[in-house]
Amino acid sequence: MKINMLYIILLLAIFSACKRAVIPASEVELGKEYFPLALGHYIEYQVDSIVYNDFNKTTDTIHFQYRDEVADTFADNEGRKSFIVNRYQRLDSTSAWAENVTYYITQANASIEVVENNLRYIKMVFPVKANTNWDGNIYIPSVSNPELNWLNGWDYHYAEINSDFDNGIQTFPNSLRVAEANIYAGDSLGTIYSQRTFAQEVYAKNIGLIYKELVNWEYQENTHYRKGFVLVYRAIHHN
Repeated sequence: MKINMLYIILLLAIFSACKRAVIPASEVELGKEYFPLALGHYIEYQVDSIVYNDFNKTTDTIHFQYRDEVADTFADNEGRKSFIVNRYQRLDSTSAWAENVTYYITQANASIEVVENNLRYIKMVFPVKANTNWDGNIYIPSVSNPELNWLNGWDYHYAEINSDFDNGIQTFPNSLRVAEANIYAGDSLGTIYSQRTFAQEVYAKNIGLIYKELVNWEYQENTHYRKGFVLVYRAIHHN
């Protein structure tokens, strides 16, 4: 009888300890630290772009800098807390910042939504884990709008989680790579119609976006030249 009583007491103690160890759902690590949002938070980028012009058959390489800073908050039309981000632009570190555009970010319970140029993207879904796919462009009318057709058929997924990433300027630990699109049609020789769309973004814990690569061009047989662009962001400073 004493042995049974001791056994029962031991089970109750174990059960009580396990019960205390349960983590509330609100404290489970979802991955939101990859996209921190707080007033005053900013990231500065070195931006390099290539623009293909099939009209005059020129290729222009352009370099400048962006500064994205969280400036204010508001409630969106669903009552969700959203953040206003002001983007500033300058030629280089010797130039003064000038206002460029404003865009909006909403950190929902299960996703991050970014509205830029009146287009809503789902940049992340939570929890962050391997083999997670989603339609990040689901709110974009890419099928009905010819100008946005290149945004159709993207397949967002987490390609690398919690790894080091060298963005070409510095290395960031605890990074997350989101593969968004990797579409190729035609050939690479420039003899027939070809089209290329590639997109990826990399985020670092407690920093945010540290690298972005966006490629969209097509080669027309009648012009024998590409039209489109290549765009790369590299984080250089942040707070």
